[in-house]
Amino acid sequence: MSYPTKDDPGGDLEKPQYDGDGPDAEKSHTKQPSEETFDELLNLAGGGGRFQVLLVFATSLGALTAAIDTFCIVFKIDSPDHWCVRDAANNSLSCVPTEAGCEAESCFVPGSNATDGPRPACVQWQFDHSVYQSTVVTDFDLVCGRAVLRSMIFTAQMLTSLVTSLLFGLIGDWYGRARAAALAAGLFVLMASVTAATSNYNVFLSVASLTTGARMGIYICLFTLCMESVGERHRSVAGLVWVLPWAAGIMLTAAAGWLLRSWWQLQLVCAAAGLLLLPGVWLLPESPRWLAAHGRTERAAAGLRQIAAVNGRALPADVAERLRRLSLAPPAEDASRCREALLLFSSRRMCCLSLATIWLWMVMAVVYYGISFDSAQLADNAYLAMLLSGLVEVPSMAAVPLIDRLGRRPVMAATFLLTGAAILPVPAVPPGWPVLLLGMLGKLAIGAGFGVIYVHLEEYMPTEVRNAALGLSTMAESVGGALSPHVAYGLGGWHWAAPSVVFVVVVVLFSRSASSEADLFGRHEPIALYQMVEAGGD
Repeated sequence: MSYPTKDDPGGDLEKPQYDGDGPDAEKSHTKQPSEETFDELLNLAGGGGRFQVLLVFATSLGALTAAIDTFCIVFKIDSPDHWCVRDAANNSLSCVPTEAGCEAESCFVPGSNATDGPRPACVQWQFDHSVYQSTVVTDFDLVCGRAVLRSMIFTAQMLTSLVTSLLFGLIGDWYGRARAAALAAGLFVLMASVTAATSNYNVFLSVASLTTGARMGIYICLFTLCMESVGERHRSVAGLVWVLPWAAGIMLTAAAGWLLRSWWQLQLVCAAAGLLLLPGVWLLPESPRWLAAHGRTERAAAGLRQIAAVNGRALPADVAERLRRLSLAPPAEDASRCREALLLFSSRRMCCLSLATIWLWMVMAVVYYGISFDSAQLADNAYLAMLLSGLVEVPSMAAVPLIDRLGRRPVMAATFLLTGAAILPVPAVPPGWPVLLLGMLGKLAIGAGFGVIYVHLEEYMPTEVRNAALGLSTMAESVGGALSPHVAYGLGGWHWAAPSVVFVVVVVLFSRSASSEADLFGRHEPIALYQMVEAGGD
């Protein structure tokens, strides 16, 4: 794919078109050294004022909702102790239901003898309700031969979000960040409510997966909308503050799980979180940067004036005309909109950035979610493990400000190496508190990596495809997340330390991938695709 330049206006991707005509419109096709950027106009309106504070607060509620919905599943699919019922008519057991005495009879009919032939599989179980009144496992009998269906719940959810992440990313790039976020929020509330009322495993799996897909749409669209409305100098701090509710959501999940011991009650908590988010999302203003990038300069100018008014600033009268002169425009309207996703791989530079980002997100997701599942099942108290998991998210965010001093590459590589160093001793220590402590240290480090990549993905992707890029990255996260329960539960059933060994191998193996992306620290973010190509080669 070739990009039009000053000397080759006939490339297969047309030069951006602008509303208005005259000499200014013609000159805007040629990048001038003195040409102002959108960030300079945004700084005139205030890039880090009262408007941005309110916007960060309003949109970050999406992170709170996403965290609650993400980590509620740890309690919803937890598998309590269970024993096979010998006589379904009177619910009798063959022995006292203690772990030591009945563990061997959890999957076969009590009293059967292997020497008499194949042991009959159990068809009815009695579950320990001392911790949970009900979970998805107890309601749908996801134990023994059906235990794999337990891991498939999270896998199906993440694979569904693999598609919906890109879908909502494209919707956000095509129709606006605010519209896409509102659509995702409405779908989330509806699907989360329906999930709580399901009584069939297949129906539950389908509806819960759609809920996760909508949650992903909320997260990526609101995050992009927020970052695009914040000035470049304040973006790292805004990104740091934006993800704080994620940690709060994890801790609230621990509290909700401790108070509400039925999975459907926890599901209603997820729906309620989305319902609280809904009014604010519908009232959010559209990203002026997105409006300008799509040639809607009058609305973009109105958005900048709104920002300036809230921040107590005054914009020049010709702000709309100055927006028209910016090199901010999408591909030609007659081109297929599906091309936007392909533009992520349209040049050597874009392809390298996209592939490296995909690998990083996938690896981080395997380790991040895997540690969360593994810590909960190894800890004596799953609620305490979840609470600590949320607490360590807060110090992990300290890595974001470090980028301004050290750059993105070394910080990313350090988070991988520190994660491996924390998890490496796990097989050598006894289960319990030592394992939980090491797991939390590992999650602190990998959580820092997530914070870094979320903020700076917004900086090295051009405006036209930024939402699609975040959607594609979230797809990679979904693939990693889909693998994580099989690592934690599948390998954990074979040996309790096996998941930790896998996590160490993965983070050490891919720590060098963090250095394969270009370190864009100190650069102005690319606004248009052809600017990146002209600056960095094809």
